[in-house]
Amino acid sequence: MIYLDTSALLKLYLREKGSEEVHEIVTSQDLPLPVWELQEMELINALHLKVFWKELSQKDCNAQLAHFDSRKARGLYFFPEIRRPQLQKDFRDLAIRTPKIGCRTLDIMHVACALQLEITRFVTFDDRQRKLAKLAGLPLT
Repeated sequence: MIYLDTSALLKLYLREKGSEEVHEIVTSQDLPLPVWELQEMELINALHLKVFWKELSQKDCNAQLAHFDSRKARGLYFFPEIRRPQLQKDFRDLAIRTPKIGCRTLDIMHVACALQLEITRFVTFDDRQRKLAKLAGLPLT
C-alpha cells in the first residue's frame, strides 16, 4: 500500500515537477490509496490556494475537486481506520525530532498516520517530512 502525503497527492491533480513520478508510482499497484480526512482537507485548500495565487482558475479548481470526488466514489481511495490514541502517542514520539529537523505539525501527522498502515512506500516531496519518515522507519521512494 502506498501513502501519498499531500505534496504528492496534489501532483495527481496538477501538472507539477514530480507529477509523472507520482502517477507511475500510483499506477504500479492495484490497491486503493489511503486518504484520510486530513489529506482531503489539505488537498481542497491547496487547490483553492492555487486560485488565490492565480496559478489555477476557479473553474479548473472545481473540476479537479470533482475529479477527486469521482475517484473517491469509484473506490480508488479509502478512508483508513485511524486509532486516535495511537496517533496521539506517535505524534508525541515523533515531535521530539522537531528541534533538529524543523517539522511542521501536518508533516508529523502524515508520518504518524502512515505508521498505522501497512505501507510499502511513503511518498513525499517535503525534505523535512522525508527525514522524519526515514527516522520513523517508513519505506521511502
